[in-house]
Amino acid sequence: MARVLKDKNKIRMRRDFTRTYKKGRSHIAPSAVLCYHKNHLDVFRVGFTVSKKVGKAVERNKVRRRMKEIVRNRLDLFAPGIDYVFVARKKAGYVSFSRLEQEMAELVKRTKKP
Repeated sequence: MARVLKDKNKIRMRRDFTRTYKKGRSHIAPSAVLCYHKNHLDVFRVGFTVSKKVGKAVERNKVRRRMKEIVRNRLDLFAPGIDYVFVARKKAGYVSFSRLEQEMAELVKRTKKP
């Protein structure tokens, strides 16, 4: 059975992104930053931000697609009741898929530490 990131697991509203940035906590890796905050729902939600610093539209979309695929493959890492926002850094456009996956998984694992 194919794993799919459902609509209920996506952050779409600007206010949800803003709340996560302002009130949440964050962890940093060379190619990505993870901001997270409790959402008081029974599901986790994930959002992605890729700024123009990463590159032109083609490069930004490539990075976003890679990040979405990594999340889709590693759904077991995410805890319910938390909003996660991944922010791509400049280096995200240059690192390999496996390196980006390793860094994102480590960021999510760090959120579970007390």
